[in-house]
Amino acid sequence: MLASAAADYQYHDSYFVVAHFHYVIVGGVVFALFAGAHLYWPKMFGTMLNETLGKVTFWLFLIGFHLTFFIQHFLGLMGMPRRIFTFLPGQGLETGNLISSIGAIFMAIATIVLLINVIMTQVKNEKVGNDPWGDGRTLEWSIASPPPFYNFKQLPLVRGLDAYWLEKMEGKKEMTPAEPLGDIHMPNNSFIPFVISLGLFIAAFGAMYRADTSWGLLVLILGMAVTLGAMFLRSIKDDHGFHIHKEDLMDDDNDKGAKA
Repeated sequence: MLASAAADYQYHDSYFVVAHFHYVIVGGVVFALFAGAHLYWPKMFGTMLNETLGKVTFWLFLIGFHLTFFIQHFLGLMGMPRRIFTFLPGQGLETGNLISSIGAIFMAIATIVLLINVIMTQVKNEKVGNDPWGDGRTLEWSIASPPPFYNFKQLPLVRGLDAYWLEKMEGKKEMTPAEPLGDIHMPNNSFIPFVISLGLFIAAFGAMYRADTSWGLLVLILGMAVTLGAMFLRSIKDDHGFHIHKEDLMDDDNDKGAKA
């Protein structure tokens, strides 16, 4: 919408832009994040979020979202500028802003309900299986919840799209292995990638202020020195990682069998 110059002449720097932007970001990203968090919570942490509280979160946030941003389209077309938190009385903007504020409160309450859901779930700590939804189709639902740090002890045999579902259709509860059980080669943990990104952050900060300050260029050089130094260290570091022996993997299976 805003790419049309004739239309954007009216929308520009108004609350219409705020409404339009948030309809895209909140509707397309935040709702997806909430949905993904509820779907993959059992896989990440081995516990299931409360479904009823999840529905409360959804409906409160959905209603609050539309109350907050739908009305802002009209506020913008009525002349309310963006980035201005006050306005003169008598312009007909009071009711729309009140509705928008109520909607924001609804979204805040929905987020609080989600946090309560997370806390309650972790306090109860009721463990779930590898496929708690019962209709997992892809590979991640075939391993334990939460996954072991090595993920698969054996590479699974992938015979097509939705590989785990294909195994289920044949009455199997696990993926068919594509290789014999063997030692797993794992990399060691490293702090170097964080240092590289930190150096880039410092360099970008210096680049932003290089033209306006006397110290911007110095900060830029310092950040790049940190980044390049960490990259050089990573290049010359001889790190062969470590191995998880197949005997340990077999012991894990035996422990799981004993618990079952």
